[in-house]
Amino acid sequence: MKKLSVVIALIATFLTACASGLDGSTYTDSYGITSYTFKSGGKVTISVSNFGVETEAEMEYKVENGKVKIGSPQGTIVMNILEDGSIQGPMGIKFTKKVK
Repeated sequence: MKKLSVVIALIATFLTACASGLDGSTYTDSYGITSYTFKSGGKVTISVSNFGVETEAEMEYKVENGKVKIGSPQGTIVMNILEDGSIQGPMGIKFTKKVK
């Protein structure tokens, strides 16, 4: 029983570390039109710049099974975390981590 509780604690720690791995990071598309800024507490700010007009929205996100799931009023946006650390969004759009 003690071994089981240790294994559960290790799994919980691993999952928490994976979920927080995006915190403080901004991912952008190759054109710089759309960006996702991940914050602590499961929040993400999505920014879209279109012809000089910028729109922002804050939503909640979680990381599960190699995917980022963002809750939106239209439904859940599911994005894949790729092996190179980038994120593949809807319609196959790739978002790479912005270097500060």
